[in-house]
Amino acid sequence: MGPPAPDVLEWLQKVHVPTIVAVAVIGLLLRSCYRCLTKSKKNGKTMKAPGRNFRMSRSDFDENPSAYFRKLRKK
Repeated sequence: MGPPAPDVLEWLQKVHVPTIVAVAVIGLLLRSCYRCLTKSKKNGKTMKAPGRNFRMSRSDFDENPSAYFRKLRKK
């Protein structure tokens, strides 16, 4: 493989490459953190949350359904 084309070298000189790399790394890090934080605490089945428009862990609801509905009514 030969040396890079002059157009590529000119582009790399105009663009601040370390900044682009830093932004890409931070973006990937944030994406990974988001995925980790949004995973359910317990792997397993999910269900539509009663009275709300999102999914929740089935085991969380089964542990104490009355507390779930009490908390729902407080809002």
